[in-house]
Amino acid sequence: MTTQVTPPVRPRGWWRRNAVWLVLLPVAIATAAGASSFRVWAFWWPDGLHHEVDRVAAGEPAHLVNEYVDLLADAPEGVDATVRREVDATVTGVEQVDELPPPVYGDPVVIPDGSVAYEVRLRFAAKPGTDVSGCQIILVADDGTRYGESQSVTNLIGNLYPCAAPGAEDNLSDRPEWDVTSYVLVDPGARITQVRLAFGGPEYVTTDL
Repeated sequence: MTTQVTPPVRPRGWWRRNAVWLVLLPVAIATAAGASSFRVWAFWWPDGLHHEVDRVAAGEPAHLVNEYVDLLADAPEGVDATVRREVDATVTGVEQVDELPPPVYGDPVVIPDGSVAYEVRLRFAAKPGTDVSGCQIILVADDGTRYGESQSVTNLIGNLYPCAAPGAEDNLSDRPEWDVTSYVLVDPGARITQVRLAFGGPEYVTTDL
């Protein structure tokens, strides 16, 4: 009588056991990268100034158009409506000053040591009822340094809405044209070559001086 011997079964190697997952790995990586890219766009792109929509010389109007979600129901469309903002801004003057004007409230503001102050004058034109909150008036030096990008720095004299018409009680324009004056601190010796205007970004306009 002959006894049949069954040969031992070789265990499958790691590559064979995980073949399916190895095939799916590139798909998973691509999907994760796509989701990550979306998160970068959704959370990083709207925050900051990334999209120059107009560039003009001093004395010429720069046209700024952007959209925002109205969370306060200032627009007739109501809460959470997407609103189109359209503003023309003309830089009429930029010059260094030795002191700041009296603030809207509180004690006089002294120019801190190690800084100089610039007065920036602009003329705005927009449809009455345009929201001008979140306005940023930024000075740019020849080395690319930006001054005034933080709104807390821009509002040196305590003006909550630096781009609103003088005497305005809220953030909505109440006339088709108006002039504003704002103040920005810069480093001594900085050579200012541009003025940028934005309303929180990512869109902004540039005026070359």
